[in-house]
Amino acid sequence: MKVIFKRYQVEFRTVEQDDIEQLRQWRNSDDIRLMMVDQSEISVEQQKEWFEHLHTQINRYHFALWFRDQLIGYANASLDEPYSASTGLYIGHEKYRGSMLAICVGVGLSEWCFELLSISNIKAQVAPHNQAALRFNESLGYRVVEQNDNWVFLSKTKNEFEQARKGLLPTLSRFV
Repeated sequence: MKVIFKRYQVEFRTVEQDDIEQLRQWRNSDDIRLMMVDQSEISVEQQKEWFEHLHTQINRYHFALWFRDQLIGYANASLDEPYSASTGLYIGHEKYRGSMLAICVGVGLSEWCFELLSISNIKAQVAPHNQAALRFNESLGYRVVEQNDNWVFLSKTKNEFEQARKGLLPTLSRFV
């Protein structure tokens, strides 16, 4: 269980074999699954195959999220094109859903991307009916760049993120 980085008391660890069944169960829960680009249920076999190929993926980063020695969720970042990444995350642990930990994860992941991946913007994709996720992303500096019936496409620059982070500092300071 290697810690890749830690921000705001959340450890971004490598995804381990022992994590994958819990991540799959959370991912398959309706309140998470129905907000995903791929809304199909993931089988045990599909999850094992995904896990076995993690180390072969180039420019894709997968993290098991840990807080106070508990697995709480999952995050990822992908370099999709030069100087641009896309990210995603979910908090699966019931105790921490809807908590400020999602902000800590979102800020921490964005900081890591801008600091280590040499990118100029981060993109996200959200279902238009997922108002909570849209508000969450806007609080992290994202702005809407395109929208259709199925998706809202968002983007933020490092400067937009840094401006948004300033407004989140009182919340983040509780986790430093």
